[in-house]
Amino acid sequence: MRRRAWRWHFLAALLVIPFVLWQSATGTLYLWSEAWVDQRHPDLRFVEPAPQQVSLDMLVRAARDFQPGAKVANVLLPADPARSTQVTFSAANGLPLAVFVDPHRGVVLGSLEGAAWPVGWTRSLHGGWPLGDAGSWLLELGACWTIVMVLSGLYLWWPRDGRGWRALLPRLRSGRWTFWRDLHACVAVWCSLLIVLFLFTALPWTSFWGNQVLVPVQQALGQQGPRAAGFAPVFAGGAATEAGSLQQMLEQARARGMAGDLMFYMVDGPPGSAVSLRSVAANASDERYLLLDRADARVIDDAGWSNFPLMAKTVATGVKLHEADYFGRSGRWVNTAFALALGWLCVTGTMAWWRRKPVHSLGVPPVARRFWPWWLRVLALAGFLLLPLLALSAALLWLAETAWARFAQHTRKPA
Repeated sequence: MRRRAWRWHFLAALLVIPFVLWQSATGTLYLWSEAWVDQRHPDLRFVEPAPQQVSLDMLVRAARDFQPGAKVANVLLPADPARSTQVTFSAANGLPLAVFVDPHRGVVLGSLEGAAWPVGWTRSLHGGWPLGDAGSWLLELGACWTIVMVLSGLYLWWPRDGRGWRALLPRLRSGRWTFWRDLHACVAVWCSLLIVLFLFTALPWTSFWGNQVLVPVQQALGQQGPRAAGFAPVFAGGAATEAGSLQQMLEQARARGMAGDLMFYMVDGPPGSAVSLRSVAANASDERYLLLDRADARVIDDAGWSNFPLMAKTVATGVKLHEADYFGRSGRWVNTAFALALGWLCVTGTMAWWRRKPVHSLGVPPVARRFWPWWLRVLALAGFLLLPLLALSAALLWLAETAWARFAQHTRKPA
């Protein structure tokens, strides 16, 4: 069994180390991108407060005139009067670009796009851009095999030599290989639960698991979130393509007690779709959602935390944890430390492998010929049912390995 676990741990690591490094780097950059823009472009992000407030329709119109022909993706209206209104457009290359407007004077302050707008490109790269759904599938596969790597690693680490809790501490004077192995294994065990939790909080964003697994399960169990809280278009009749009066929608939100930063989605949504409005908060339980008719700003749905069933609450809380919002300002530091720990695991794992592998060989562990024990079959079946892409990729790996073994056996036969 140990040989089988070592083989799967090695193969999983071979697949996911680039994924882990990529996601850790892009995720960390995204965490700090807003703060970086504040420091780098204070002339765009901050304004001189004034008693008057220009209509939101005029602010968006000024941004449209600054980016003619581009579609509005969302509008962020900060509660802080010293901050500018941010209108985000969808660029032709798939990356977002942001236009900043003074909410008190209606003047466009400027725009950021491409490399100058790290909030956009780091989030896009973290989500699979520029490959679209294919990129999302690859990221989901990476997450699935990272879970396999963690579980197989826990089995390999599990102390069988009587060390007990001392196995949680690295042995630093037991040879070079043990040094690197323990620096890798101990940190991995410390972080194992967080790694698996973090991966599962990312899965709702993926195009396959999020849309083809999670959503049908929620619908079947009656656990889907309210319509107003979704990010997909909600069609409410009519054929209007542009939002009617955003100012009226804003007044509706304020009249209903929505406070704090407000984010408008689907401003330029498909014909007949509604406009979504969300109050942005650190905790999902403090957020409110409105769904408004595009033509006349009529409220179609008003949802808060009490309207979320248990599964939807779990998903929403997971999203806040993943985005480092849940713990407030310290959340960015917590998630950054976690990303650095993942990088540490990649480096120390590679060093431990390098110290042990045979010369001129990758050192792939041999195939275990014994049958799988019953508990491993149950665990694998549960994993495959929960993560269909893991099942598909495992089947493809097994077919490829079987075909290669038969080919190698055939070529070794004498003529």
